[in-house]
Parts: sequence; structure tokens; C-alpha cells
Amino acid sequence: MSEHDLHNQLADSSFSPLAEQQDFLFAVLELFPFPTEVFSSEGVSLFVNSVFLEFFNLPDPLEIVGKLNILQDPYINNQLGFSDYLRRVFSGEILSYYNIRIPFEEISYRYQSQPSKFTEEDMYQDITSFPLWNEDGALAYVVTLFMTKRVYQSGLDVIKAREYIDTHWLDDFDLDEIARHVGLSRHHLARLFKRFIGMTPYSYYQEIKVGKIKEALSDTSLSIREAFASCGADYGGCFAKAFKIKTGGLTPSQYRKTLPNEPGDKPRNMGVGEKAAGVPGPLRLTSQYSEYETEKRLFQTAELFPIPIQIFKPNGDIAFVNDAVLRMWNVLDTSQIMGKYNLINDPFVNEQFGLRDYIQRTFRGEVVMIPDIRIPLENFWEWYKTRSAVYDIEAVYSDILNFPILNADGEMAYVMSIFFTRRIYQGRADIAKSREYLENHWREEFNLANLAEAAGLSPSHLVRQFKKHTGMTPYSYYQEIKITHLKEALRNKNLNIAQAFISCGFRYPGNFARFFKKRVGMTPSQYRKTMNK
Repeated sequence: MSEHDLHNQLADSSFSPLAEQQDFLFAVLELFPFPTEVFSSEGVSLFVNSVFLEFFNLPDPLEIVGKLNILQDPYINNQLGFSDYLRRVFSGEILSYYNIRIPFEEISYRYQSQPSKFTEEDMYQDITSFPLWNEDGALAYVVTLFMTKRVYQSGLDVIKAREYIDTHWLDDFDLDEIARHVGLSRHHLARLFKRFIGMTPYSYYQEIKVGKIKEALSDTSLSIREAFASCGADYGGCFAKAFKIKTGGLTPSQYRKTLPNEPGDKPRNMGVGEKAAGVPGPLRLTSQYSEYETEKRLFQTAELFPIPIQIFKPNGDIAFVNDAVLRMWNVLDTSQIMGKYNLINDPFVNEQFGLRDYIQRTFRGEVVMIPDIRIPLENFWEWYKTRSAVYDIEAVYSDILNFPILNADGEMAYVMSIFFTRRIYQGRADIAKSREYLENHWREEFNLANLAEAAGLSPSHLVRQFKKHTGMTPYSYYQEIKITHLKEALRNKNLNIAQAFISCGFRYPGNFARFFKKRVGMTPSQYRKTMNK
């Protein structure tokens, strides 16, 4: 395995005029909970989502959009060494580049952004780029995703905390309970929340509470004290002062006088997933188009993606799969599943595959990432009644991003699932199975007998065939996997070197420290120092 494993797949799909889909496309990309950027075919930045701005501490997207040309940037192409990667990406390939150090200092220098608050271990990302094509087959856009597992997981933790506050706004604020719900210490959660949301958890809670009080005050059948009480607040307490601060100096009674005086009006309830304080919520399908036209535009946008996408109805019935699903998973006929398959009711996915909790959270309206899941191709082929004899992919592992799409009334209209391929095992079935086994059991002691049993070969025959088809023995392949994971652990400054070794199943110092030096050409401590330059 190489230091920066490049996963390459040619994309060849096209659909309706892309210009007509741009607004919908950007709205979908705005939902991604990691930094996302879109470039024109000439390399000019056209779009960055809000997470991109937050991650790089950029106050204004126009500092990049319309100004940066990534193909002509000498720093990115020469100093970072991305010229070959970009050449291939803008030739139409889907490429992933792993463990790239993000140059915060350079970004701060160029765009006068605020100093980054990220620690050094958060500066390494997996970058995935894929093309989008015009209807005439010409390259229209390149979409680039910056996916850092640690930062992204932190982002998910903050989303989970935010959603907890959204649904418990009527209760008294309890940071300890929120931290327990998320599984973090209260101090770490507070720091992450401020980093990603721009305010403390309590300030966010106040924003929601004040918003609810404003809604209650619009109901003139309630006295001001009753309006506060209906929102779990004491009119004579701290929220009267917070209300005045949040409304620019207006007292509750002054604020009420600014509202239309229509007795009996009830406050509007927030829809599923709607956020307070300007925080982006889920994609909404506006009433600008008919229901049929809206659905058509959504499906057309999904069809633009050369990576697999499935769309489900709120009851779990499958509504759409794009062409990339059919090509990646070797599906020739959708008639066996469209209108027949229900994700919520699928016992294999929920029970045997262990995804019930993920699926339940998804259909409750959460943004959910399911990490590194083996796609059950065998089951798909059984459902679809097809598998080509020349199809050589034996297993696909993906991160699956699930998020809700709301209608104009704030109700869930669809759930979209996007599959980001992490690794593919292909070629001879027995060799693919043995590689897959080693990737999934790298923490364990090497056991040739167990590996041979998984591949369905005798140990001696497996060693010969594995070396013939991969160029190395199974044990050497296993060692390379270990080295890769150890390098990743050494980048985590929260771990000392001994802890990094222990996290990968080694003792430090020990035999593997010597092997590391022989294989990498430097000691673990020297390697760590080079990563911090």
C-alpha cells in the first residue's frame, strides 16, 4: 500500500443541462458536514459551503469564490505537490488523496482569515474530488470534499449536542446532561461547540429560548408572564434580561407592541430540523415548483453525481437510485427493488448488518454518517437477480452520509444517502477476500491459517497466489497495513509515542519500532517531527 493511496475510478455519466441544476446542486452540497468546494472546468472556485468557511475561519466566501484558480496556483501545484492530482481530476477522474496536511498558515496569509484554533493533529485530511458533466459530455464542475475524520467526528458531536438543545429547549440548561448525551467532557464539548457554531452551548440555548418567547408573545391571549412560563422561563429572571439583549434593547412589552395586534394568533412551530440563530438547517424543497417538478429536479441533481446515491421516502421505501449505484454495484435491472424495497423494514441491514440505530436516527431527521461499512453486494445481486460473470469487484467499503430533505412546510420529504467509497477489493475472489480479511483484522496477531480459511485456499497455495497477484507475501501486506495505521497514530499529538504504538497493538520500544525504522527510514520520533514541520 502506498503512502498516499490514490483511489481512481473513471466517471462517464451525464444527465440534464447542468446549468439548470446549479442552485439545487449547491443547496445539496451546503448540507455536507465537511468542507466542500466546487470548481469550474477551468479551475476557478465557484462555491464553498458554510462548513468550509467555518473550518478555514474565512468570514467571506468572496475571498475565494471567483478569485482562486486552483490550476494556476503555484503554492498548491508546486509546494504542496498537487499538480499531477489536479491534472488527473480535471481530466475527469474520481480521486482520493489521504492524510494531506492542510496549510492553515497559507490560507490565513492569503485571505486574512482569523488565526486557526485547530490543533496540529486536525490538519490532516482525506481529499476526494469528482467530476460533474454537461449533457454534451464536457466537464462542467469538479467537486472537492475535505474530509478529516477527527474534525468531522467533532462536527458530528457538535451537531448531536445542538440537536439535543433544539429538542430540550423547554428544560433548564444542563451542560453536564448535554455532554453525557454526546459522550464528551463538558469542557471539551464547550470548546468544540464554540469552534463550530461560533457561540457557547448556553448562548445557543438562549437564542432558541428567546426565539420561542418571541413566538409566545405573538399570542396576545397570553400575558407576558404566561408567555415566558409557556417557554419554561421566569419573567422576573435572567431571561427577561437576555431577551432585552437579544432584541436590541426592547423589553418584552415593547417587543409585543411591534407585533401585529391579532388576538388569538398562535406562534408558529419550528419544523423538523429547523435551526435558530441563523444556523443552516436541512435542505428545503420550496413551493416554487410543483411537487412533481421538485422531485424531478432532486433526482436529476442526484443523477449528476458519479458516486452512488440512494433516496428514500419518509416511510423507508426506496424512491431513487442514481446510475453510479447501478455501475458500482453491477446492477442491471432496478425493477426488482424500486417500489418493493424498504430500508426501515430490511432485517438484514437492521439486524445482521447492525445498522438499526443509524437508520432510526436518520429517519428521525438527523444527519448521520455511517463509517466504513461493507456494502453487501451479494445481497444486492440476490435482490436484483443479476451478477455479471466478468464483474471482478468482490467487496466495497464506504462511508455513508445520510441527511433529511424537508418540504416547504418543514416536514421530511426524503432521506438522501451518499456513499463515499473508502476501499475496493477486486480481482481474483480468493485474493480479494484475503486482502479484505487483513484490512479488517490488522490489530490482531498475524495468523496464516485463519487467513487461508477466509480465502478458501491452503496456506501454501495462498502465499504463492497472493505474491503472484499483489507482489508481496500476505505477511508483508499485513506489515504495510500496520505501518500505515501507526503513521496515522503518530500524527495524533494527543498520544505520546508509546500510546500510539499501543493503539496499534504494539509495545514501544520493541521489535516493531526497529521494523518501522527499517521500513520508513527514520525512528518513530523522527517521523513525528517531520510531520510537524
